[in-house]
Amino acid sequence: MDEGFSNPTGIDWNGNVGKVQYGGGDKNMLAIFYTKALHNAQKSTETGRPFYDDVVFVRIHPPGERLNIVDRPATATDKQRFPTQWMQFSQNKQQVPDGTPIDLLYPSHPSVGALLRSNGVYTVEQCAELSGPAIDSIGMGAQRYSNDAAKYLQAANKGVKASQLRAELDERDSQIRTLTHTVEQLQAQIAHLTELGLSSSALAGQQLIAGQQGRPQYPAGAPKQMAKPFDSQLAQINATHTTADVAKSKRKRARIAS
Repeated sequence: MDEGFSNPTGIDWNGNVGKVQYGGGDKNMLAIFYTKALHNAQKSTETGRPFYDDVVFVRIHPPGERLNIVDRPATATDKQRFPTQWMQFSQNKQQVPDGTPIDLLYPSHPSVGALLRSNGVYTVEQCAELSGPAIDSIGMGAQRYSNDAAKYLQAANKGVKASQLRAELDERDSQIRTLTHTVEQLQAQIAHLTELGLSSSALAGQQLIAGQQGRPQYPAGAPKQMAKPFDSQLAQINATHTTADVAKSKRKRARIAS
């Protein structure tokens, strides 16, 4: 391994594929791709004149450190490790890592941002993780800058978590309101269907029970003065007593028989 740094410190997983991080982590590492003219000895011999190839190099080092630098031809792995910088290089843009711009740490003191950028510190995330050698290299104030950057990120993370919590609570309340409205609609539909499902026989049964309890009921919509109350005793007599027509027929048959 020719990375020039210590052993890997972590793996950034993307599904089943992991990208190894070195030193302080690739996200905060300073990487610059550039094109360098490299002498081609073989072609120089063949052509009889100096011949140079344009070769893409990469310079990698922890932010703020000036002595721990790797500078070599770029490989496919470098392009995968630093996709943002590689895209910026391909588009002829300034190569800076992803993160919060360092100028936002001290917006009223742009000179601090300029000092840190001159030492390869472009983001607040990089400043928060400055190594001991980087702090020594930057000089006076570097330790305070690093501490303030860490506090800045901590406060930002709390704000993000609070916003996420508020969003989750709002979503939960919205779901509760929706469920409550649905239950109310279902209850109203059930009550309506139950009302429509009462047949005339069921209504008559209710009237019979009410009559036996001394609480006669009337057909729905009928005026009470036009409706005859239900008399349970009369209904029982009518069910067991011989009617006048039947009694007269019996007397007539008896006279004929005699």
